[in-house]
Amino acid sequence: MTGPRRVKNLWVWILVAAVVSAIVILWGRWQVEKSNNTVELVMDYRAAKLLCQNADYPLDTFLLQARDRGLKSVAVGERTIKDIATLGQAYAFSGRQILDYDRLSPVSDPVLRRMIDELRLYAGNSYLFPRDHEVFQDLVEILSVRLLGERISTFSSQRLGSFLETARGIPDLERVNTGLDPEAAREVSEAGLRIVARLRNYPGATPHKISFFFNRIPYKESISLMIFEGMEVLGYPDYLSDVRDLMLLNSMDFGQVEFASQTGDSRFARLMGSRVIRVHSITEREMEKIPFDKAVERFTRAARERNMRVMYIRPFPAEIGDAGAIDKNLSYIQAIREGLEESGFSIGQARSSKEYTPSRYLIVIVGIGILASAFILLDTLFSFPPVIELGLFGLGIILYSVLLSTGYAILVRQLAALGGAIVFPMLAVSALYSKSLWKGHTAEGVHLKDAILLWLEASAISIVGGLLVAGTLSSGTFMLSLDKFIGVKAAHAIPIALGAVVCWRYLAGWEQLEDESGHGVPASIGDLLMSPMRIWHVLALAVVALGGLVYILRTGNFYLGLPIPQFDEGMRRFLEDLLVFRPRTKEFLIGHPALLFAAALALSGYFRLSLPLVLVGCIGQISMVNTFSHIHTPIMATLQRTFYGLMLGGIIGIVISAVFIYFSRKTGSHQPVPGEEHFGE
Repeated sequence: MTGPRRVKNLWVWILVAAVVSAIVILWGRWQVEKSNNTVELVMDYRAAKLLCQNADYPLDTFLLQARDRGLKSVAVGERTIKDIATLGQAYAFSGRQILDYDRLSPVSDPVLRRMIDELRLYAGNSYLFPRDHEVFQDLVEILSVRLLGERISTFSSQRLGSFLETARGIPDLERVNTGLDPEAAREVSEAGLRIVARLRNYPGATPHKISFFFNRIPYKESISLMIFEGMEVLGYPDYLSDVRDLMLLNSMDFGQVEFASQTGDSRFARLMGSRVIRVHSITEREMEKIPFDKAVERFTRAARERNMRVMYIRPFPAEIGDAGAIDKNLSYIQAIREGLEESGFSIGQARSSKEYTPSRYLIVIVGIGILASAFILLDTLFSFPPVIELGLFGLGIILYSVLLSTGYAILVRQLAALGGAIVFPMLAVSALYSKSLWKGHTAEGVHLKDAILLWLEASAISIVGGLLVAGTLSSGTFMLSLDKFIGVKAAHAIPIALGAVVCWRYLAGWEQLEDESGHGVPASIGDLLMSPMRIWHVLALAVVALGGLVYILRTGNFYLGLPIPQFDEGMRRFLEDLLVFRPRTKEFLIGHPALLFAAALALSGYFRLSLPLVLVGCIGQISMVNTFSHIHTPIMATLQRTFYGLMLGGIIGIVISAVFIYFSRKTGSHQPVPGEEHFGE
């Protein structure tokens, strides 16, 4: 026994070293997170302009008032030919429109008349008639680059002035972007607000065209943030590096919008390195129906729990003549600012976080700790000669260390974290169940203190696992959600399935049965399969299957494809108001009470009855480890959420267990299982 015991001691010391290394990594991550505490409120210019038009309110006055309420910046997008025409700076006609007009009333302008007579005015072409020569020169300069390679002709008429002809039809021409809106930029600047640039991608974009429009950005020297418009990042797919170079040259950060399906944003964010700021936004469609308080909560929660540092605000829409919409939206901005300040943030210009790359040696040690935990779990199921165990362990260390130096380093870290998320919840319930069986067999009576200590020990094992998972993944790309924890569903399902096997191993006393009766594991499984199937068995299996399906599908933010139930949502909001960092429902309301009560049942001798509750309790342990895998969440938020879950779940579990123990003692009941003499280490 000396050899196996020494190996077990080795695993423990390796785990201690891994935990220390993980704490060092997480300390460095916390330093980076706490140094970036400024949140920027940005409003969409077009949405603000539409609000003021509908409410018949001066835009410049609204911007000044919004600034006083906490707004820091306004996002200005590009103008299109349609915008220019709408403003009356140019008139756009198709050749067909001009020819139809000529049939009703002959065109008298000499230039157009000659083009019509010589059949050089084409029905499918478009004709732009600028308001003045300055607008004409600007359009010629822009379109000669934007439509490079396409035919553009210019004409001069004494009556109509200078005008342009393009081979594009009116619908295509109206969609052509012409650069950042200079009038909007001027209004924003005069209101004392910062400008956030919004350029868009377009077919035919080239490095020359992209550079041209960058150079035409008004107030470019004072712009430090770019949030791309449209469904694609500017320069996608071939010229992302060129856009990156221009942004770095102009000291601009990239604003990556959370939950946006913008093609190329992840690739571009990787190219930008640490010059990425995470943006939270509520879409126009959502703004039509979202309640005021809920919208405010979304922004504060995004900053507090997901490290969002730019809040992209779209105002609540206004009906025509709705003057009250202005006050509502000013109050909205102020409420967001106050909510953020109450959460400890300051309002100002958002900055990208410092790049964080922990020591590779520390990551290796943490990974070795996860590997050691896997061997601890294997020791509970099988008996390996120490030489074989150490040989396999050494091979695992070499493989992990070598792969971390290759292009698969991120994948290797993700797989190591997944392994930790699977192993540690199983270790937690295994430790609780094995010790509760032993104590339940030897102790004269159950004590609530014993059940609590067993539950706390199991939870401590899961927290150790969470620290190792977080330590493995903590680095810049994971903090920006460019890389993420993989295998979420597997991490939730596998520990319960394998945990059932581990606990059954303790309950059935497989090793002793095999030694004394020769019955063995295969025969035990055969007996189970040959047992008669009863109706309640079918019903029980159906309930378990349905519960398992709900559990797996419920690992996200939707309940079987439907929104969160009203009661659940109300409870979450109450806990957020009370505790700020809301504990997970599956921890404090399900997992922790079930596991604590399972310990009390097992200590009372109800071993088989406690097994299902142990597996339900495993949900809480899985959830705790999974919480640490959310690297975009500040580590302090994760720790507080975990603590609150333990606190609330412990209270519920203690109440349930205390009631059970009281009535158990009052009735003097004790339920040892048949074959109890087989239980032991």
